[in-house]
Amino acid sequence: MWISHRNTRSLAVRAACTVVLVCSAASPMIAQVRVDNGRHTRWQRFGRDMGYGIAEGLAFAGLDQALKQPKDWDSGGTGFEKRAASDVGEFVIQESVTEGLAAALNRPLDYTRCGCRSTGSRVGHALALSVVDQMPDGHHALAIPRIVGAFAGSFAQASWRPGPSSDRTRVALGNAATSLAIGAGINLFHEFVK
Repeated sequence: MWISHRNTRSLAVRAACTVVLVCSAASPMIAQVRVDNGRHTRWQRFGRDMGYGIAEGLAFAGLDQALKQPKDWDSGGTGFEKRAASDVGEFVIQESVTEGLAAALNRPLDYTRCGCRSTGSRVGHALALSVVDQMPDGHHALAIPRIVGAFAGSFAQASWRPGPSSDRTRVALGNAATSLAIGAGINLFHEFVK
């Protein structure tokens, strides 16, 4: 069911602002696990990631606007508002599911560089860690939080996009794959640059 763009935009903006403000200002609690090599709690990282994700969602909305996707949304300000609410909403859902599952399953959030020296091994390691988690004891486990989060965000967004359900499914699968591919690119950055 499609809800009005004004309600969608208002809800997305309020939710995003509330999450960013509350999470980034959260004081460390004893029960919170520290991440980022002990620099932040999971809530603080979640707040930071929401800020980054909102910016990313707005950038993708600009790209969608330029490509006129979906075509049913006009090309003016109203169309951009719908695309922005849709893309930011997708990210908020994806990140909420990913980080929530990571906390529940006690999974790491940080990229762990490869201890190897060859370029091929380092590239392989970075690409593999887009779909597997390197656990603190060194073993690897399927990255359930990351994979489920990518698909949850993509299918949620597809549910409110206009068009036939076959197009929505195709778009959702493509967006989930793109999200995982972007994660692989970020891993390569952390492996070779950062």
